[in-house]
Amino acid sequence: MSKAFGIINFAGNDVQVNGMLDYRPIGAFSFLGRYRVIDFPISNMSNSGIDVMQVYVRRKPRSLVEHLGTGRHYNINSKRGKLNILFAETIEENNVYNTDIAAYIENFDCFDEIDSEYVVLAPSYMIYTADYNTFLQSHIESGADITLMYFDNSDDSTNCDYDGVYLKTDEDDKVLDMCYSEGKHRSNKKSMDAYIMKTTLLIDFIETAIAHNKKHFFFDVIVPNFDRLVIQGYEYKGYVGCITSLEAYYNVNMDMLKPDVYKELFLGNRRIYTKSADGAPAKYGPNAKVSNSLISSGCEIDGEVENSVIFRGSQIAEGAVIKNSVVMAEGFIAPQAEINHTILDRHVKVYSNAHLSGSSNHPVFIPKGASVNE
Repeated sequence: MSKAFGIINFAGNDVQVNGMLDYRPIGAFSFLGRYRVIDFPISNMSNSGIDVMQVYVRRKPRSLVEHLGTGRHYNINSKRGKLNILFAETIEENNVYNTDIAAYIENFDCFDEIDSEYVVLAPSYMIYTADYNTFLQSHIESGADITLMYFDNSDDSTNCDYDGVYLKTDEDDKVLDMCYSEGKHRSNKKSMDAYIMKTTLLIDFIETAIAHNKKHFFFDVIVPNFDRLVIQGYEYKGYVGCITSLEAYYNVNMDMLKPDVYKELFLGNRRIYTKSADGAPAKYGPNAKVSNSLISSGCEIDGEVENSVIFRGSQIAEGAVIKNSVVMAEGFIAPQAEINHTILDRHVKVYSNAHLSGSSNHPVFIPKGASVNE
């Protein structure tokens, strides 16, 4: 029996990736043309020996469910492992009460199957690679009721500028105070919405929420019990990308063009698992010009690509110019078309002489299946 099982939560109502959420949940967002965002928290758990997981979904689940399948591609133990996909079905999608606790309550019977002493809770919208074994051991040694993972947000290079929970800790990382966003005790220690606690404590929290009609894990459960709980901080030192807005999605993709970030996430000893897809290698024409870009399999590149991420099966025609952009699967850029600081969702066609230009803070977004003319 593993010491811990895992819960991967959906993003709350405060996380809005305008346009892209119209078609799929954040966990199902394509990333670098090969991965989905959900691959990162699941891989972190699998690499840490956690092979029983609950993945919560509340909106447009089809693409996520298809990608997750049975979970076998995540190296989950075939005999004792299990990946459960659980839904928040009875609450309206954008209802203020469609929250993590509400989803736990709706699927409360699933906790009867759990025999692990501890639970690791993590969000579905963060890109990082962490050793949850070390996280768990730190929690056990501290004797705390709850341990929260955090990172130092003082570096403006991180793409985690969304509203969130900040921690004030002592020299031993015991949490002395917590506040949301611009609170009076704001520090640089920003919660990663990842927690460890005993499974029995989480069940107690859920039962209390049922009895008192509580709906939000942080505001309705953690905060009211802060004075009676021992809460410990655990600092994560490494790259953190938070997919909490369209701008953040763009910038986290751009971060992958930095060799040190790419090496940390994909060339270390902690593999990121995903569902495999067969495809021919990318094809480059005689006049293709590609610099500092990531090109996925099945692409045909005949034009110019600079500082961009091109997903599977996209075609960049001769004379087309792509700079500082994210082109999702099966995109088509015609001759003499130019895009800069732009996100193209799946199956977008940009025709000849069309020009799209945004900025890193405000990238242009073209929705799935759209056509852009001159």
